[in-house]
Amino acid sequence: MPDAPAQAATVSWRAHSGAQASEATGSIHVRHAADADVFSCPLISLGGDFDQEIWQIAAPLERGHADGWDYVVGGGFAFAALHIDDGEDIESPHQIQQAAIDTYGALFRLQRSLGLGQVQRIWHWLSNVTAGEDDDERYRRFCLGRGQALDAAPHGMPVLPPATLVSSHRRGLRMHALLGDTSVVPVENPRQVSAYAYPRDYGRRAPAFARGGRVQLGNTPYLLISGTASIVGHESRHIGDVAAQAHEALDNVSAVMQSAACWSDSRGLSALQCLKAYIRDPENAAAVADIAAERAPGVPLALLHAPLCRPELLVEFEAQMPLA
Repeated sequence: MPDAPAQAATVSWRAHSGAQASEATGSIHVRHAADADVFSCPLISLGGDFDQEIWQIAAPLERGHADGWDYVVGGGFAFAALHIDDGEDIESPHQIQQAAIDTYGALFRLQRSLGLGQVQRIWHWLSNVTAGEDDDERYRRFCLGRGQALDAAPHGMPVLPPATLVSSHRRGLRMHALLGDTSVVPVENPRQVSAYAYPRDYGRRAPAFARGGRVQLGNTPYLLISGTASIVGHESRHIGDVAAQAHEALDNVSAVMQSAACWSDSRGLSALQCLKAYIRDPENAAAVADIAAERAPGVPLALLHAPLCRPELLVEFEAQMPLA
């Protein structure tokens, strides 16, 4: 395990589709596949332009395992991945709460051991995400456990990063995290209440993430945008109307880009490097793809089957773009 961060390296991302991309030196390969590979996104592809993602780091990479996390590290950047099968026992909601405490605690220990002090982006896939009643819903219990982990280690994630949390096609909790040695500059959306400031209606502990963030991945600046749905203020909008929800969600993506000073009227959403659409009902994939093509022409799009953290939400987008 490295004793200190290496000199920051260029980090790039590209989309791939079809036959599995070769594992090139200096790359991290993320497939959209509901399998046991901890570096896979455990969802079923519904089509679109890509079903694999390649992170390329222009530096020698070291692979390892520590405290339940597999990781690839080099050039002042690390990609870490973990999977826990919590049993998905709806009668024992404390199990997913404890899993959140344990996984975040282990992530903070991994940061220290790698010498990379900042969590820069997190993805969570939580099976059966809205099962359970009221405060014992799996998502709410996960948020409670995550909050307790943050309370126990206030220096582990001093700045909340962008994040996504949707359901999973593999039982349990899978997480991916990007780690670095420079802090995220969080970006919020003026159209929405910040997730960490949600009222008590949404659980005993509010979610812990920023709507987006400007960040150096290695020595490469990016805008990373969290999973973004049809929420205005803190309330879900356009119940039952997937087209209206898709447009509202993309309006929110646009608002984050504007807040980050990354908006160009001439390019709009077309400036994005990619969009990923998480779709509750597979029959809505074609409609979502048409709207994304209209609003963000030319941007590579992945369509993924994933129930979201509120039962009424039908689609959620996440996005990213490298910054000049």
